[in-house]
Formats: sequence, C-alpha cells, structure tokens
Amino acid sequence: MRLSICIPTYNRGQFLPDLLESIAQQTGHGCEIEVVVSDNASTDDTPAVIERFRSRLPRLIYRRHENNLGPDRNFLSAVELASGDWCWLMGSDDVVETGAVARIERTLNAQPGIAGLSVERVLYSFDLASQRNSPPYDRALFSSSRLLRGDREIFLSSADYFGYLSGNVFDRQLWADVVATSPVDQFYNAYVHVYVLGNMLKRRPAWYYLAEPCVRYRTDNDFFLGEGEYRRLEIDVLGYAAIVRALYGDDSPVTRQMDKRVGKHVFYRLLSAKLRGVTGDFYRRSLGLSFRHYRRSTVFWLAIVPAFAVPSVVVRGVREVYRRTLRPLRLARLASRTAQQ
Repeated sequence: MRLSICIPTYNRGQFLPDLLESIAQQTGHGCEIEVVVSDNASTDDTPAVIERFRSRLPRLIYRRHENNLGPDRNFLSAVELASGDWCWLMGSDDVVETGAVARIERTLNAQPGIAGLSVERVLYSFDLASQRNSPPYDRALFSSSRLLRGDREIFLSSADYFGYLSGNVFDRQLWADVVATSPVDQFYNAYVHVYVLGNMLKRRPAWYYLAEPCVRYRTDNDFFLGEGEYRRLEIDVLGYAAIVRALYGDDSPVTRQMDKRVGKHVFYRLLSAKLRGVTGDFYRRSLGLSFRHYRRSTVFWLAIVPAFAVPSVVVRGVREVYRRTLRPLRLARLASRTAQQ
C-alpha cells in the first residue's frame, strides 16, 4: 500500500521539523510512505528544512511555487503531486502520532470500498507540551470506530471535521476524478477540500471513523486568524454555506442541519473572543453576519444572541469554575485513554 502524506505549507519552517520527524519515526507498518510538500512561495527557511530531511525521507517530493497561490490551490497542488493509493492531507504545524501509519494501514486493509476515513486527533498546547480537552463534537464523532454509509449521513456527521486539514485520509484517484470533473475553482474559500470530499461521498458513499489517536493538533496556531477575528468567522460561515448548498440545495434537511451546526461554531467563537478580550466592531459585524445567515434557525435566537449579550466577566467566571473542577477530570481520562492506545 502506498500512502502519500500531502503537506501544503506557507512560512511554517518553525513547525515543519516536528512534523517531518514524526513521519520519519513511524514504524510497524508495511506502507510505502511518500511525503509531498507543496510550498506556497514561503519566504522563511522552509527549503533548508526540507533539505535536512531528504536522507531521512527517501520518497520526499518538494515543490516551491514561484508565487503564492492561495490556500485552496495549494491544497489541491499537494494532492496533485502525489502518487500514492491513499492521501493524507496534513497541516504543516501538526504532528503524526506514534504508530498512526500502522493503524491507518490496518484499517484501510480491513475496509475495502471506502472513499476514505477520518482519524482521531489529540489536542495539544501550542508548544505540544501538554494535552487539552477535546471538544464535544470530537468526543461524539470518535466515540467508537465504525463504518458509515450514505452520503447525507456521512456529510452531516463529518462536514465540520472535513474542514480540519489533518483529519482525513482518502482515495487519491477518486479525489482526482472529482477535481477533474467538478467546478472546484468556485470554492476557493479555504475549504475546497470539504467540497471535494463531499463530492467524493456522492460517488462512493462509504466512510470509516478510526477512533484511535493518529494526529497531534497544535492549538492556538490558526493561520487564518492572521486576517483578523471577523474574517476568520466569515470564512467558516460563507465557506460552509456555499459548499452545502452546492451539494444539497438551498433548503434541504442537510443544509438546514449544517447551518445549525455552523451556527453553533459561531456561538463558541463568540465566547472564545470574549475570553480573549477581543474588542472593536467584531461583535457588531458578527451579529449582522449571523442574522443574515441564521435568523430562521433556533441556534441564532437560543445560542448566538445570548452569546452576544452575556458579559465577558461572566464568561471568564464560568471558565474558571470549569478549570478547577471538570477540566482536570477530563484531562486525566484523556491521558489514560491515549496511553492505553
């Protein structure tokens, strides 16, 4: 089995060594691992980092674009350069868990006919020194390893997680077929990979969930936050709205459920902004954006509006209570489970 780990990157030379080292140390598998790095015209030391790992990663493909293509074209470029049977898109600041390739190989061999699989992530601090609690959505999605069929069912379960670049392994040829026959250029909204995966499910509606840690997610390092808090929120709202409507229409049950799901993400982003002391016109603009997209949904009135109204001091107080009570218990359970696997 040939597995291509496809890494789109831009000015992540600081983090790439952790990722490449974690790939080089994978053992206990029979995969032919190909590492593909698509560099979006980085201006840092990314080329030098790649050269340091060439002897450790013999099947290392590196292309540095002359100009920045934008994130979506670079995502597509990383997969286009690959030749494996399966591709694992990987954020260039994340890390592959020990034994992850062996787990993925075992699963793919046992699940013929799937379009791909989602792998469990473990959240870590920015410096990868300490684990963090997984969000409720992750805990529900990876409550057990299982096969799911039906494109609508899979998309509703996984669309959020499809947005996480490092979380999914997929059939390379099926991906290429979708890209060649679909208007992907209409979805350069930072989530073109979600659109492609959604179309793959329509052609092969079978997906597996591997509830075993395979990737370390480096938190507090969101590339798109560099464009500002409001723009980061807008990317989620507009991107998912366009994709789900292209796949399932303007007023389908899937579309309504996805609007509600993204609305919940807006709720959590608002609370996060209040915890971090975000000021300015972020809240006013976010309220307008949310009203335009979610005013017909209960999530707007029961979650988003209260999140706008609650004082920041109350949000911080609730967080402090959580940190002193529930958080230590959850972290202990998570560490125990990770150690067992």
